[in-house]
Amino acid sequence: MNEKIKLTKASGNVFKDMGYSEEEEKNLQFRSYLMTVLRKYILNMGWSQKKAAKKFNVTQPRISNLMHGKIYLFSAGVLIDLLEKAGFKIYEKIEQNINKEFKAHHWAYPITKKENQAYT
Repeated sequence: MNEKIKLTKASGNVFKDMGYSEEEEKNLQFRSYLMTVLRKYILNMGWSQKKAAKKFNVTQPRISNLMHGKIYLFSAGVLIDLLEKAGFKIYEKIEQNINKEFKAHHWAYPITKKENQAYT
């Protein structure tokens, strides 16, 4: 048992260290972050999985998958929708940031709620 173990310094991004492409590791990191926020929210509220499922209008097994970090079962869109149901104003914040950015460019214009509804 005199084998040497080679250690590699971590980059701080487990998905990058595991060899995912840059696009995929960014996606996984983002989804992981959203899942962590939701998990902390549920725990902070003191909800059982059953109660969280009822609040989010999903099944208890779906909440179980979230709580156990089964990232491959959740898209970013689904996680954002769950955050919205929890009261986080994700879409509103994105709209504010987009409109703020548009104002900085002469070639762009802000998206209004009326225009945005035409696309949904």
